[in-house]
Amino acid sequence: MEKKILLLEDEIIVALDLQEILETSGYQTMAAHNHTDAIDVLKKFKPHLAICDINLGNGPTGIDFAMEAKSILPKLEIIYVTAFSDQKMVETADLTNPFNYIVKPWNEEQIKVSVNMAFKYLLEKMKKNSLMDCLSLSEYKILDLIAKQKKSKEIAEMLFIAEKTVRNHRYNIIKKLNLPNDNNSLLKWAITHFNK
Repeated sequence: MEKKILLLEDEIIVALDLQEILETSGYQTMAAHNHTDAIDVLKKFKPHLAICDINLGNGPTGIDFAMEAKSILPKLEIIYVTAFSDQKMVETADLTNPFNYIVKPWNEEQIKVSVNMAFKYLLEKMKKNSLMDCLSLSEYKILDLIAKQKKSKEIAEMLFIAEKTVRNHRYNIIKKLNLPNDNNSLLKWAITHFNK
């Protein structure tokens, strides 16, 4: 997986510092210094992660960018960098469901650790999604109900199918997800991984 990062930072020197740190760590980066340029870069570059300064001087903020960016690339993860941490701003930023916040002045290690964690999370999410892709629609529905801690009998009644059919589906899901064939492995997997 190519690891692409968009940097939205209005201070050019700071953006260059970030690019140098990240590129020497093996990431591909592109920088933008305002909201409009960042949206253009986003559409062309299709990054996995955006590191956004919240305060971009006059005009739209990094939070405004994140809101628009997530409508274009729903799987994009956001790390905010900010010198400000007032409650109202944090509440607004939280609406974009960011992966992390880094408070200025940051150091190189904070950036590397935060970005590394974000990509580990992204890889896990991709693995989970590719596992889920192998499930049929019926299996997916059953897995959803298992995650809600419904028993086979309840699932059968809810989906108007035989209990034996539910058990067969459970068996197939366990096989497809490479889970151990014990009583609770599917339930544990469903609760941990489903609908997150």
